[in-house]
Amino acid sequence: MKKTLCVTVLGSLMCLLAPAVHAAGLTIALLPPTGDNVAPQILSASRELLKDHLLRTGAYNIVEPPPSNDPAAMAIEPSPAQAAATAVALGAAQAVAVRITHIGSSARVRLTVYAAGSGQILYWDSLAVTGGPDELDTVFQRLAHAMETGKPVREAAEIDTVTDKEMQNLGRRQANKTFGVHLLSLFPFNTAGSFKPLPGGGLFWLYDARSWMADFAFDIGGGSGQQLYSASIGGYYPVLREDFTPYFGALVRWAYMDFGGAGAGGLSLQPTAGILLGRLSSVQLRADVGWFFNTFGEYGTATVVGAQGQTTVTSTTRHYANGVVLTVGIGF
Repeated sequence: MKKTLCVTVLGSLMCLLAPAVHAAGLTIALLPPTGDNVAPQILSASRELLKDHLLRTGAYNIVEPPPSNDPAAMAIEPSPAQAAATAVALGAAQAVAVRITHIGSSARVRLTVYAAGSGQILYWDSLAVTGGPDELDTVFQRLAHAMETGKPVREAAEIDTVTDKEMQNLGRRQANKTFGVHLLSLFPFNTAGSFKPLPGGGLFWLYDARSWMADFAFDIGGGSGQQLYSASIGGYYPVLREDFTPYFGALVRWAYMDFGGAGAGGLSLQPTAGILLGRLSSVQLRADVGWFFNTFGEYGTATVVGAQGQTTVTSTTRHYANGVVLTVGIGF
């Protein structure tokens, strides 16, 4: 008696709760998928896959129009007005249409959500399929999640819905590489010694990625009691996309510089502007002008004559050199 009563009460509760659970979701009309170069069996299976993933979200109640076995009808995507009218006829608030386009070894799946009555597009997005029909389950799971959250499908990936295409390496354009030699001259100010140009030269590698350029350089120089050893990396923006272009940018140089004092090393910063001729050729000429700023200071020295002869004394004042840099080079 008690067992029968419990079953009766439990059944009554389930009957009461069932309409409430059903009413909690948004009613949508899932239209038959259409496609180009897609077998009817795959279109039918696609409808079932998407239906399962939409139901699994718990956010939707799904109603469906009768399926069509006409191959011609499966190839024609319903218009917004047709989708909206079908949703109204089925008592749904929205209509969901799926289109699969197959070309070569890949396909693209597009999902569009229309408002009932007006036919307004409430959501749409698409995702590429490169893993064959086996990947459709992953794609529909991803699209259902994106539709529920309202996110773009590219941002709706979860740990188990990353596609084969997204796991592939991104295609990259080949940057042009030029090896060359250049001559340079520094005209420093605020040095530990007297003002004298410091000539030098070195090797550079210029990488041209069309919208930007970068280079690496190694330089040595010296003369008249001065020395330079440096390695630099620079980035530049070319103004034009033609054979001749001005450019501007900056470089960072690690350097040891001796301008007549005790010598010092560290980082040197250099805004730069220049011109490049032969950008589309196998031989290039470039020239630039910059202004370097040393982040390190050089102590000055002085010679003191005493009873025991001449002695070199280092001062306690640091000189942070800066000045003009002129460079000309040729690349191959």
